Amino acid sequence: MEELKDAIDRLAGPQHGVVARRQLLAHGVAGRAVRTAAEAGRLERVAQGLYRVPGSPRTHTQALWMAHLAAGPASVVSHGSAARVWRLQAIEHCEPTVSVPHRLSPDTAGLAIVHRSRHLEPVDVTTRLGLPVTTRARTLVDVARSCGRSRLRSALDSARFDCKVPIAEIGEAALRLSGPGWRGAGLLCELLDEGDDSDAMSQSALEDLLGQVLRGAGITRFQRQHPLPSLGGISGFVDVYVDELELIAEGDGRRWHVRQAALRRDHQRDFAAQQLGIVTVRFLHEHLTTDLEGCIAGMRRIADARRSVVSALRADEDR
Repeated sequence: MEELKDAIDRLAGPQHGVVARRQLLAHGVAGRAVRTAAEAGRLERVAQGLYRVPGSPRTHTQALWMAHLAAGPASVVSHGSAARVWRLQAIEHCEPTVSVPHRLSPDTAGLAIVHRSRHLEPVDVTTRLGLPVTTRARTLVDVARSCGRSRLRSALDSARFDCKVPIAEIGEAALRLSGPGWRGAGLLCELLDEGDDSDAMSQSALEDLLGQVLRGAGITRFQRQHPLPSLGGISGFVDVYVDELELIAEGDGRRWHVRQAALRRDHQRDFAAQQLGIVTVRFLHEHLTTDLEGCIAGMRRIADARRSVVSALRADEDR
């Protein structure tokens, strides 16, 4: 029994008084000992395989832990619950809410609202209160699906000014998650533009910065405003083409809502070039203007990888 008490204290303490049966078993506690503890009142059964320590405070955080443990280790606190964790203003309180990978359909016994997501990547998840929680940027994209303009604007202002979340971080999440059936990303991009005092960057300024990135990465031979390489059907020009690397570099200085609207066209252009073995690297002007050295370092790594790939391909063609 002392072993069970130690396991409960070790696990339930950081989890605000909640513990899952699977966690106790993983710590070497026998299933019979768990049943005995529940029958004796040392554990309070909340749902199948989920227990609460009697006397532990019934807080909102405890409810989130129940939701997460009931939904399984792949679940992430999200939507309105994540907004409350991050203290984003104007988002209405809701029942404990989690997201899980789309392949899962957990039974949470009414302890949580569950969203199944096809896009739940590590970049969208962090830790808060010991729990896996969607990042502030991802949370804004999630709540944008059900928020009106005024409420979403207040949440966005709270994220930007209270939580110091950069506009670029939010915009990138909105662009990455835009797609069929994902409502709200367009509205969020519009509001990002309303709150951004900077002007769209001119094409010449973008090209100058791209030139600095390429030269900093050791690439000295490149062509500006080169016809889009494709098999036909899609035409236009790319900002920079590097023949020795079979690589396109594009700089994006458009407003967020214009970027979001043009996503499909950009993907089509990239796919057209990929069919010829040419990769496209896109830089947002936010990155070029705030982290030029980081852009150069990234381009240098890409260039090193492309040199070996292109060299091998061209050697095969010559045989």
